[in-house]
Amino acid sequence: MQEIISDILVIGGGAAGCFAAIKAKQSGISKVLLVDKGYVGKSGCSKFAAGSFKCFIPGEDDFELWFSKAVEEGYYINDQIWTRIHLDEVFERAKELEAWGLNFLKDRNGRFQRLEGQGSSKQRPIKTMMFQGPQLMDVLRATARKHSVRIMDRTMVTHLLHHANDRDMIAGALGFDLKTGRQKAFKAKAIILSAGAQAYKSHYAYQKMATGDAHVMGLRAGAAIKNYEFTCHHLSCADFDTTGMNVLQGTGARFMNSKGEPYMKKYDPEYGDHASMNRLSAAMACEVRLGNGPLYYDFGAFDAKSLDYFKKTLPIMYKAFERAGYIKGGKIKDRVQWVSVNMGNVGYGGGLDINTRCETSVQGLYAAGDATCGPASGVEGFSAYAIPFATTSGARSGLAASEYVRGRNDPLLDKEEVSFCLGELLAPLRRRDGVEPDYVVLKVQEAIFPMDVYLLRHGKRLEQALGKICQLRDEIVPRIKAYDTHYLRMALEASNIVTCAEMFLRAAIARTESRGSHLREDYPDIDNTKWLKWIVLKQENGEIVVSTEPIPVDEYPMKPERKIRRHPIASVMRWK
Repeated sequence: MQEIISDILVIGGGAAGCFAAIKAKQSGISKVLLVDKGYVGKSGCSKFAAGSFKCFIPGEDDFELWFSKAVEEGYYINDQIWTRIHLDEVFERAKELEAWGLNFLKDRNGRFQRLEGQGSSKQRPIKTMMFQGPQLMDVLRATARKHSVRIMDRTMVTHLLHHANDRDMIAGALGFDLKTGRQKAFKAKAIILSAGAQAYKSHYAYQKMATGDAHVMGLRAGAAIKNYEFTCHHLSCADFDTTGMNVLQGTGARFMNSKGEPYMKKYDPEYGDHASMNRLSAAMACEVRLGNGPLYYDFGAFDAKSLDYFKKTLPIMYKAFERAGYIKGGKIKDRVQWVSVNMGNVGYGGGLDINTRCETSVQGLYAAGDATCGPASGVEGFSAYAIPFATTSGARSGLAASEYVRGRNDPLLDKEEVSFCLGELLAPLRRRDGVEPDYVVLKVQEAIFPMDVYLLRHGKRLEQALGKICQLRDEIVPRIKAYDTHYLRMALEASNIVTCAEMFLRAAIARTESRGSHLREDYPDIDNTKWLKWIVLKQENGEIVVSTEPIPVDEYPMKPERKIRRHPIASVMRWK
């Protein structure tokens, strides 16, 4: 087994991981290692960013509007200190990206071209900076290399390792080379988890390797997980995976039901078709319940200028539309069938609990981007969507970890723990008989993807789904087999998917109210008398344990009324 020593190990090579590694090098740390199970710059969610960078610009934007909207859309689940930090720092990160070579769209006068897409209304306009999506990670990889960050591609990290003399301190990690299968033991004075979120290999663009690796590694190492009941309800073309909702919303596309009726104003009077993802998806589910499906995205308002903007900011999706015959001769098809997608917690939602220094509850372990619980965003990303928050949290984690490692001795690994974790890692390869990873993934999807489980929730249905997941955990996961190192990656991903599904369901069952994307038919009210709390998950003796932590709203600038009110979607549907 190969042993690799670094001062700071960054696990996950998306935008957050690259920012963390670059900032660590800029702060003077000599040995910074960035590891990714794909190819840094070509894999993961960040490579397929939809060209949107929701960024508060000092001097142009109203800070109080942005802050209040962020907390409102976050349904007061935000850590408002984090929300302020993010808004204060995100434009500096944008300027760094531009200096490193990212081309934000600008007008003839050199001002940022900003799109009024998702979360923007006439009453409260919120503008989004735009760039050509695929360029982002090319720029970040090149910048990391320029700063002499050591990059290790196609290496999956599977286990965190504790210090031999202190079980409360992280001292390394274990993984393997996806090509050769060679096992690798990493020693590090600090580790930053930025390996993304859990997407359950869902019907959404390019998320097939976002399998909650960071969440599960952190959970098993003793770190706390928060906000897992809040999931990202994204939207996609029904025929194939797509991305880029913000661009489509900002360029005039509208939602229609099978009767040809635009319906979003009914569910969100202010924002309508510019509504946030959780309301768009909930509205879709309600329209289907009312017998108005299938549903469509109407592109009737698109003109040549809209199509050119589409092509410039979302070139991959534009090409997919062309290949599908939706764009021909410079014209786009009037209506395309559209669906809601369970994307787990990509972009916002649950993950590792962090403080404002990006420290987890385990010493020496940090987290950034989608590996975290999205403390700045709360229920819905809004002002702290995936890429912007990846830059601010990534930078903060790199700086904080750099400060932590200075003057520390090289870590000492526990040989018994290394041996035990290595046995877990290789177990699927040693099984001659068993089940294949794809079977496990499919069974998870069948349990949690129905709209009356992840969208329109009810305690009984959540409990039934949890029963199926626990059966998979106990009876099937121990039998997952792998033929080679490629299958070994998929086997470990499938196991992680099961763990994350269990965390989602346990958290969703525990929150006996409706709030944002957590919409329960049996508890249709937003309860600010009992549920201004975070749900926290930890692993104890191999079991996932649920607890709550009061949100310190009395210490925050924005304080909700301590009362019970009906969730907006429940009001439209007249749930009792």
